[in-house]
Amino acid sequence: MPQAFIPLTLSNPALQVTIEPAAEPGREVIRILVVGSTYGVERIIHELYRLGFAEVREWSKPQPTGRINEIMRVLTRYVLAE
Repeated sequence: MPQAFIPLTLSNPALQVTIEPAAEPGREVIRILVVGSTYGVERIIHELYRLGFAEVREWSKPQPTGRINEIMRVLTRYVLAE
C-alpha cells in the first residue's frame, strides 16, 4: 500500500496534499487516523500491531497537526465496495 505525503512546508496547512493511487474498481479506500502526542500515537499503533490489526510499517510517517506536541498517522486500507 504505497503512500507518499508531501512534508508540511507550505505556509497554509490547508494546502497540504496527499498523493496516493486510486482504489481499483470495486474497492473503496478507507483511512484510519490516529491523532495525539507522539508517545500516545506510537503506543496505539504498536498495540494495534500486537493485536494483529496492522503492521507498524503500514502507517504513514508522523505528520504535524498544527497543534503543539500533536501528530497524526494514517493507515489506508481497501474494502470491497457493495
